[in-house]
Amino acid sequence: MEDILGYVFGIGLAIVAIIVIIVAIVYVISLIAAILAGLAAAGGVAVGGGTAVLNYGRSVKENLIDSNRK
Repeated sequence: MEDILGYVFGIGLAIVAIIVIIVAIVYVISLIAAILAGLAAAGGVAVGGGTAVLNYGRSVKENLIDSNRK
């Protein structure tokens, strides 16, 4: 009887260990995905902000500088 309880306890412990490993792997993958999403967002802000500043500069040149030369 004690051998059967030992086997059941061992199998239960193995199942819990496997579940913990799977949860840890999913957590790490989610963490990496969140970091990559943050980097992509920062890149998008940098590109979008750079484009906005460029367009603003062109608009100022066209509306203020070029219109006063005529």
